[in-house]
Amino acid sequence: METQVKVPNRLNSVSLIGQMMAASFADIKRQAAEGKKVVWANGLPAFLLAKGAHMPVLHAEGLIAGLAARGQEKPLQDAAEAFGLLPDACSYARSFIGLARIAKGDFHLDSSVNQDVYSMPKPDLYINVPGGGCGTGRLWGDSVAAICDIPAFHLEPRFNWDESDLEYNIADFIRQEQELIALMERVTGQPYDWNHLKEVLEEVKKATTLRQEIMKLCQHVPAPASFFDMAASIGLVCHLVGMPGTGDLLQKMKGEVEQRIAQGIGSVPVERYRLYWDGILTWPRLGVLARKFAALDACLVVGPYTHLLFLPRADMIDPERPLESIAYNLCDTCSNYDYTYRAKAVADFCQEYSIDGLIMSETQTCRGINSQSFAIMDGVARRLGLPAITIGGDSCDPRFYSDAQVDTRLQALLETIEARRKVRQL
Repeated sequence: METQVKVPNRLNSVSLIGQMMAASFADIKRQAAEGKKVVWANGLPAFLLAKGAHMPVLHAEGLIAGLAARGQEKPLQDAAEAFGLLPDACSYARSFIGLARIAKGDFHLDSSVNQDVYSMPKPDLYINVPGGGCGTGRLWGDSVAAICDIPAFHLEPRFNWDESDLEYNIADFIRQEQELIALMERVTGQPYDWNHLKEVLEEVKKATTLRQEIMKLCQHVPAPASFFDMAASIGLVCHLVGMPGTGDLLQKMKGEVEQRIAQGIGSVPVERYRLYWDGILTWPRLGVLARKFAALDACLVVGPYTHLLFLPRADMIDPERPLESIAYNLCDTCSNYDYTYRAKAVADFCQEYSIDGLIMSETQTCRGINSQSFAIMDGVARRLGLPAITIGGDSCDPRFYSDAQVDTRLQALLETIEARRKVRQL
């Protein structure tokens, strides 16, 4: 008798996100060919300010995560390493710097690769919006700007050492937004279109609200969607932010999730363990990880990367107050507070989503996102007694991932969860 293989129940609507992303890259090329000024950006989606300047935006992580998930990231990293960057530099930055070299004509791809995938229009402006303690964003942006001989602008949300800092930091971020808008007017030679920005924020409000509602629905047991599904949906509120149709696609996702709840269908065939994931996904091993967890009856349900970073404050988005709306969504987020604040937020997540254990993914080329891992593990353990493990990986470079390590540590986590369950039954 054949053993039935357990595979993840991916949301059908998620495949539509990839189609929308691919169409957007083609549209950027079309607009550039028509003479539009192009923005390249990395980080969090405050770069949606470029919409009011009618400048198409190529978002670094949005493009590169998709390439990495399809195993196509290596040519870009080769271009960066040939430029002198070491393999332990941020793999997102390496890939985008490699893309800049290709756009400038400084690096020629091997004829065996699909040239169209890596041929993007040279930018006219670079916008860096770091998040989560990113220490490389400024150098990354300045490197691309130097290669392409363009201006770079750094929108930087300040750290809230205390909750009383927030008001000042919001005002400071609004000042930065105003400076960026003035720069975009100089680059385009056109006045900024505030009415269009407000129209864009209407779509952003709709999309972010729906996405928050979908994530809340995953508190249901079994979870109708997983961390993997929600990671894919980041594209709709980041690279694709504010584009027509993003809200409609998230409405479709919500309908699919609600239907699953009604039918008792989970995102994995059998849900015995509900897990929290801290850190960026290892995109080149996305499918491997999804199948691994499904086979172990484990569902990755929630994590700060999906739930707390990308315009998480839908309630603070007011199209009539665009600069304030964006500022709150960049400054009043978990990553802008200290580890005690974040540990409490994680503990709250674990209770709201009925989490059994934590997985701290140590993204090897992103030191900032790893900086609080052990403090958070300790803080959650003190509050809730939940077990946790660390695993190695990387956002875009598969050389830092080990199947054997993940298997061993994941098995240890599940065994610990089972032992705790037995103790509670005594």
